[in-house]
Amino acid sequence: MDIVKFTKDSIFQKIKAWYIDETSVDLSPKELERKERLEHVWSLRKNNKYSPAQAVQILKKNHPISMSTAYRDYAMAMNIFGDLDQVNVAAERMILAESYWNLYQMALKKGNEETARKCLDSYKSLFNFADTEQKIDPKKLEASVYKLNLPRGAKNMLEAMFQTGVADFNNITAQDVSWKEVHNNEEDTEDDGD
Repeated sequence: MDIVKFTKDSIFQKIKAWYIDETSVDLSPKELERKERLEHVWSLRKNNKYSPAQAVQILKKNHPISMSTAYRDYAMAMNIFGDLDQVNVAAERMILAESYWNLYQMALKKGNEETARKCLDSYKSLFNFADTEQKIDPKKLEASVYKLNLPRGAKNMLEAMFQTGVADFNNITAQDVSWKEVHNNEEDTEDDGD
């Protein structure tokens, strides 16, 4: 695995940082436009329940961008907001529950009690209210075997401690190394000289 040092943040990093803390990053007009496209394509998937291909097509139609840019925007939106294609069953259940609840409220406002009751029945079917017991997974209770590979020096030190029958990790013969506290400002000035 290679470590890459970026000299400046990418659009993805800036937009993600903006969602974490709006005051931390100033987005340019181009980046704000990209952020709006990301929100748009993600809402097409989540709120309007379009497939990924349909969401990309609509994004391309509504914005003057190429198809490849639309696919990149889709991938970026899934990275920032959460990939809707890989959500688990519990999350899908909650999305369905919210949709049934919204339908129930709309039917109740219109005075349609029969439809409201059907919505509540569908809502109730998503949850097993009768099962109050916590199910235990027996595989999680099985003993696990872990194989640890230690450096030779650490292995010899542990074996010597185990021969006495007591492992006292407070009295390990270890060597202290010198260290220096580095602040962010110092780190930036040192990198500039390279």
